[in-house]
Amino acid sequence: MQQLLTLCVRVDELANAAYVDMADRCMDEDVSQILGRLAVEEAAHVGWWRDLLEAWNEGLLPDMWTDSDEALARLREVVSEIEATAPGGTGPLDAETALTAAVRLEFYALDPVFAEMLDLAEPGVSRTRSDAYSRHVERLVDAIERHFPAGSLTQFLAHVLTRTQRENRLLTAYATRDVLTGLANRRALMTQLVQWTAWAGRYGHPVALLLVDIDRFKQVNDTYGHLTGDDVLRAFSATITSAVRGADFAARYGGDEFAIIAPELDAADAQVLAHRVLDAVRKIAVVGPGGGVVKTSTSIGIGVLNGPAEPHPRPVDLLLAAADHSLYAAKQAGRDRVGEPESLDAPSDS
Repeated sequence: MQQLLTLCVRVDELANAAYVDMADRCMDEDVSQILGRLAVEEAAHVGWWRDLLEAWNEGLLPDMWTDSDEALARLREVVSEIEATAPGGTGPLDAETALTAAVRLEFYALDPVFAEMLDLAEPGVSRTRSDAYSRHVERLVDAIERHFPAGSLTQFLAHVLTRTQRENRLLTAYATRDVLTGLANRRALMTQLVQWTAWAGRYGHPVALLLVDIDRFKQVNDTYGHLTGDDVLRAFSATITSAVRGADFAARYGGDEFAIIAPELDAADAQVLAHRVLDAVRKIAVVGPGGGVVKTSTSIGIGVLNGPAEPHPRPVDLLLAAADHSLYAAKQAGRDRVGEPESLDAPSDS
């Protein structure tokens, strides 16, 4: 993971240096200013990756990649391509040469691995990062459209760049989002859970995990059909999203089970959040076949990490087990309720 992040830093450092150089050498004042703005934005991108690298070095970021060798090979190739793209020499550059080099540089830097890493590592700001990069690309495309005639090769490359960037965003969404509900998927959930348990252990702050299960969901599918079941899942997901705090992380854990990571909540505060979700779910009314209303309820389990700061991350499996045990108790007690929170107060030696 450290090598991946180091290469991400390197890619944007190279892009920043290339833009600074081209801005200094470009003879067209308008294009020079645009290149200078792109250089500033690349410097900000370098900051994103350095922050993540620092978080990794501090033990606050998990290893997100099972195929890291493939990702490393891709990033090394991107570095080589960018190194070969920057115009050589020290003489002046015309607008065509500079902008053509810029569009090639951005095309090589559009590998989906960058967006996927940001989405997994920083889901709270991944949309902001993605939007910022979209504006970065749009700024370059606008400049090309002003300086090159329609039908030119450079304009064509600019449109390819725009389409690639848009398609990469979709690929990233598929990699980290549940297609049906739009919530984070299990992979993103587990990545975030490792991060938050590491954070809780390092700083001694609590973090709660809520497991939220739709009661008797199989009966919904058996009675009304899977299309109505899908409608219930979507309504359930939207309800959870509206009930949690902005700092919380909601995901589809699998099937009819969902999860909420709630930083800075102790057992009592987690119960308040869980009851808010419980009450909101009771109000769901999905219209089924023939106009009948499908009502639903939920059972919620709570696991909480507490304890003083310690150098090692807290065990994710124990937190999951605590929340699952609490959920099981809620179901055994009759469903449509919140289970008693289970706290892991003592640091683990494992």
